[in-house]
Amino acid sequence: MTGSENEKQGELHSPLVIERDTSVRAFKVARSTIDRLEKRIAVLEAQLAEARCELENLRLKSPVPQPVQLDPQTTALLVLDLTKRCDDPRLPCHKLVPPVAEFTRKVRDAGLFIAYTVIKGQKGRPEAALPQIFDPRPEEPVFYTDSYSKFHGTELHDTLRKRGIKTIILTGSAANFACLYTATDAAQHFGYQVVVPSDGVVSWTEYEHDYSLFQLSVLPGGTSRNFRFTKLALIGFSAS
Repeated sequence: MTGSENEKQGELHSPLVIERDTSVRAFKVARSTIDRLEKRIAVLEAQLAEARCELENLRLKSPVPQPVQLDPQTTALLVLDLTKRCDDPRLPCHKLVPPVAEFTRKVRDAGLFIAYTVIKGQKGRPEAALPQIFDPRPEEPVFYTDSYSKFHGTELHDTLRKRGIKTIILTGSAANFACLYTATDAAQHFGYQVVVPSDGVVSWTEYEHDYSLFQLSVLPGGTSRNFRFTKLALIGFSAS
């Protein structure tokens, strides 16, 4: 082997050449890995877009609030289970008491009949008292029951019927328990028109709140036609 050949052979095995070849191979491997990952990311992004589309299709479509005008002579306000237990800021009903109390004053000024419900198991305990902010009047009855439907085990229906009540404004807690079952009973079994202000009822979660309104809006047998969905500020009163 000539001197020049030995020199070239030495260059091929020099640290710089070996390092260069190693870097080239590493680059090719990295490039191949990146290409595979980019293709995988594209597939995942497509799957994510499809999943989001499916989720949107499954999302509850809560009824759109609409303005309502009600006859004060044939309309009653029900305030369900908003007692002093709601003084506890950890409970979702805590934030509901002030706006419903303000609405109660508006309703009272318009001449509507007002009734309250309290969980029977709490009767006689401090947390069963009505919050002072409601300023309840002697002629505004309180009904005690442990049933989700406040018509069960009470004189609520008889009281409303004797007063010629045809429409109920339903407020209180919780939307997915007392409000849902009382509203269903009122519309299905007793034939009342039921007005549900979305900001007048509350649940632990947004899903439970929205599901309750959605469920009322799709009740079968024509029952859903007895419901109107609104907000507290969209409710007005005018004699028929």
